[in-house]
Amino acid sequence: MTDSRSAPAAAASAPTPESRSAGDGLFRPRRPLLSNRPTNWWALGALAAAAVVAAVLIRANRPQRPAVGPTRSEFIELRDAAADLRARGRLPQAERAAMAAVELAPILYGPDHFAVADAFNMLALVYADQARYAEAIKAHERAIPILQRVFGPTSKEVAQAGGNLALTLTKAGDYAEAKRLLEKVLEITEATTGKESLDTALAVNNLAYMFDTAGDHPAARPLHERAYGIRRRLLGIADLRTIESMVNVAANLMQTGTAGGQPSSAADRARATKLYSQAIAVRSRLLPGDSLELANVLSGAATIAREDEKLDEADRMAFEALAIRQARLGIDHPTTAASFEALARVRDAQQEYDEAREFFNMAFVIRMRRLGPGHPKTLETLDALTGFELARQNHEAAEKAVRQTIEIREKIAGSTAATLADPLDRLAGILRATDRVKEGEELEVRAAQIRAAAKKAAVRETPAAEQTPATPAKPDPEAARPGAAK
Repeated sequence: MTDSRSAPAAAASAPTPESRSAGDGLFRPRRPLLSNRPTNWWALGALAAAAVVAAVLIRANRPQRPAVGPTRSEFIELRDAAADLRARGRLPQAERAAMAAVELAPILYGPDHFAVADAFNMLALVYADQARYAEAIKAHERAIPILQRVFGPTSKEVAQAGGNLALTLTKAGDYAEAKRLLEKVLEITEATTGKESLDTALAVNNLAYMFDTAGDHPAARPLHERAYGIRRRLLGIADLRTIESMVNVAANLMQTGTAGGQPSSAADRARATKLYSQAIAVRSRLLPGDSLELANVLSGAATIAREDEKLDEADRMAFEALAIRQARLGIDHPTTAASFEALARVRDAQQEYDEAREFFNMAFVIRMRRLGPGHPKTLETLDALTGFELARQNHEAAEKAVRQTIEIREKIAGSTAATLADPLDRLAGILRATDRVKEGEELEVRAAQIRAAAKKAAVRETPAAEQTPATPAKPDPEAARPGAAK
């Protein structure tokens, strides 16, 4: 930038110091800087060396300013950023922020601080959202011991972390361990916050979710109803947590009948339809149109429409749910696989068999890759694909699918596992239908032997008091409720 000040006068016109009078008070005549005496170079060198040494000593003794390191505000920003990115579905970015928070927390707070556990918990949630369940479980298991040391083993904080771990175990297919943890979490939560608190409603909801995921829908129903009742009383109808429980009740109503191989009752379908309609109306006001929560509602409503033979409406809602999940989670996610399977069932009902087969296979491939062959959801999809091919009289494809099921179950539980009986009978039926009667009969005998051995083992494991009760006792509704505190 050009200097706007005027240029100084030329040097020739400026008076020199010597030319000024001695009485002007500003300058006085001074002696020349250099004399005519010879220079003592040795003295000057010694003086310069002494100056260098003095400078070094001064610098060494001067207090050093500490280097600026990470601050606690930076950790809080990272942790909050991870939570925000996760809520918006930006999971890779959320993972990076959570990893940075995990690395920073022990530096700032020490290894046994609550903040370290908080960071590990956030990382675990992000992993679980990406269906990386093994990594999520490890992160949860890093957080819980810290919380136990800081707050105590029966604290609210430990219960919340245990609930998160149990949900991840449920998604990973470890239902037995998830059930054990969730029942303990419910017991702690009721003791610390009361039986009618929102924390208790969450614990009850999570236990119900585990039962539903494991296929025990009758056990889940009273728990869903209890969680819904607490949330509705405390929060009202226009709260997302109440809507979550409303959707869970509706989904369970549609599944309870199918647990015994029968369709849901007309009364259950009517109530479920009403609950889904209310949920869609409220969530459309509270959430954006591409939210995963809305996709969950649409998926459940599509199931009702399919069972009521409103196939165009079912197709629209199932496809919309699939589009949302694929956009938010990616095509290679187990939740997206669930939408592919739901859409396959709709296309099957519409007699669009080629598309239905394609969607069933998409669901199976995704679950096989992301969950593994032994995961219950992978086996459920394989079983659905077998049933679909059998209904089309496609015995070759059905035989391939059911043999794959038998192979997986034998690797998991051995050649005499009770879970082999049904697929063995199904394979026997296929063999009979394709003129391989003797092979089919051999498999039927094997299935019968497996069932007899399982029944005998169940009798041995049942306590004598339960085998031969003296007098029938009137059941206690509270004691019979699954997951109730003991």
